Formats: sequence, structure tokens, C-alpha cells
Amino acid sequence: MDQNAAILIVCDSEYMRDYIQKALKFQGYPAAIEAVDGKDALDSLMEHKVDLIISELQMPKVSGLDLVKAMANHSTLKKIPCMILTSDTSDDGFKQAMEAGAADYIKKPFTSSELDIKIKSIDKNQ
Repeated sequence: MDQNAAILIVCDSEYMRDYIQKALKFQGYPAAIEAVDGKDALDSLMEHKVDLIISELQMPKVSGLDLVKAMANHSTLKKIPCMILTSDTSDDGFKQAMEAGAADYIKKPFTSSELDIKIKSIDKNQ
């Protein structure tokens, strides 16, 4: 993924959004756009061009799974890769997200280098 890629972080936890921002900056990516849930993310996607979405799976209002499903049904948004974050120890949630169209997933906790590897992997597969 280009170091100038526009990235949207979607997570209801301010702490996690801040952690991802710092991890991205550490790996050389610019500041990312933030959204607090899937609905906020969909609104942001109507206003900003985004190259990658990093979304928490479980959120109130509109979950990461619901976000991926909504994007899959939109002609433009379905082209944007979405990486799912999860701390879920079962495989069900992220399996559903992958089946719905997510590009990849990463389990929490993760390091900035693990995040960078996942981002580069998504870029190679696009």
C-alpha cells in the first residue's frame, strides 16, 4: 500500500483508534481518518476518498460485519479493502466478515509491524 494511502479507522474505542493511529504513523503512513462505528464510517466514505478501512468487528449501532455487508452492496465502496480487527477468540465473527467481503483480519493484540504486514498483504492481493 502506498505510504500516502488514505486510511479510515473504524472503532468505538478511542484508545484503540489512537493506538492504530500511532502504529500507522510509526510505519510511515500519514494520519488516518477516524469513525466511531459503521454508520459514522459510511458517512465518512461519502465525504472522503479512502484506500483502506481498518474496522473493529464488534461495535454498537453498526458493526464491522454490517459495514462490510453494506460496502459489498455499493458499486464504489465494494472496491475498498477492509481489514477487520477482533479480540474474539472464536472464529465465527471474522469468518463471517471474510465471507461477506473483508480483505483480511487481524486479532488483537497486535504490533505496528504486524499491522504493516497485513496492510502490505492486502495491497498485494488487490
